[in-house]
Amino acid sequence: MFKHNILNLALFVILVSLATTIYFSEETDYSLPLLTDADPNNITSINIQHNASETRIVKQQNDHWQITRPIDIAANNFRISSILKLLNAPVHNRYAIKDLDLEKTGLNDPEITVQLDGYTITFGVMNPVTNLRFIKLNDAVYTIEDVYFPLLSSFFGTLVSLNLLPPDSNIEKLILMNQTIAKDDKGRWQSNIDISADDVVNVIQHWQSQQAFAVHEYIQRGALGEVFIYTKDQQQPVNYVITDIDPWLIIARPELGLEYHLDVENYKLLINPAGSDKTLPAEN
Repeated sequence: MFKHNILNLALFVILVSLATTIYFSEETDYSLPLLTDADPNNITSINIQHNASETRIVKQQNDHWQITRPIDIAANNFRISSILKLLNAPVHNRYAIKDLDLEKTGLNDPEITVQLDGYTITFGVMNPVTNLRFIKLNDAVYTIEDVYFPLLSSFFGTLVSLNLLPPDSNIEKLILMNQTIAKDDKGRWQSNIDISADDVVNVIQHWQSQQAFAVHEYIQRGALGEVFIYTKDQQQPVNYVITDIDPWLIIARPELGLEYHLDVENYKLLINPAGSDKTLPAEN
């Protein structure tokens, strides 16, 4: 009986100890400190220096972001939001600059410098042991998770909007490979070939809402055709060159150095609306 009571007492002590440990663990804040306490929503400009290239992005009055350098084009708001999260990145370690060899951290000659309004952040190398990236802000060096460098070091097209037309575009006329779609005198959409009214409306809606799944640097290929999209208040149409249809549809804007990749099913939705006689063009 005595041994049984001792065992119960020991188990009780262990249970109380575990409960106490769990309680205080839940009460303790183990979250990492943040790089800054700045509100990303207040940032209005981003400047990315990557080797010899520069990308400038500014916030518009409608809260859309616009790339202004190296070209003028709408930015991908979701990816810009990802970059802005850098300001509140969790910090694993902080070091005084005087205590480090900047050459070993890659910060003596940084590959990437990002300026978010008044915050200038430079990127060094990744620590091969911890897989954390060295960055510098003001007079200190920090290590953070390596989730920002891949996006910042990519071709600037990664930050371009996936939309095929600028925000709030109002289409007035489409010149496709085998037909022209425009409004008649009564304001009704019409095609110059015999397709249904539903197909005409669908192609207009798809051009206004369809997104590419990726934007890449333009690669010169043989042209399979062209399309021209005229929008309200724009003197020049948006011109896409069709450069590939297998395994996906690629429409390019060579003058901007960009090409948009879409599922091949979009060929009929955007280029050759259902009901027309034309099939996929043969590749050169």
